[in-house]
Amino acid sequence: MDKAPPVIIARAWTDSEAAVIKSLLQSYDIPCHYSSESPHRIFYNASMDTMAQIRIYVPAALEEEAKLVLEEHRRRQAPLHLVEDDPGSEE
Repeated sequence: MDKAPPVIIARAWTDSEAAVIKSLLQSYDIPCHYSSESPHRIFYNASMDTMAQIRIYVPAALEEEAKLVLEEHRRRQAPLHLVEDDPGSEE
């Protein structure tokens, strides 16, 4: 059994977006979970920069397959509004 820690495959701003990504990946038998650093609250008049990102994780062994699923979905469907990767950030 693979002992590598799960990897972040995507980031989203809302629970609903994260749930869509999770459902999509699970429909391809890719286990997935998501988390964020702060509790989810509805902030009216809050900018996206002040909200916590939701990180979506998959097993390391399925990272490439999950990336392909998300890329194909973006190409064929309405794009998911994911947080762009920040090369300077650490998880």
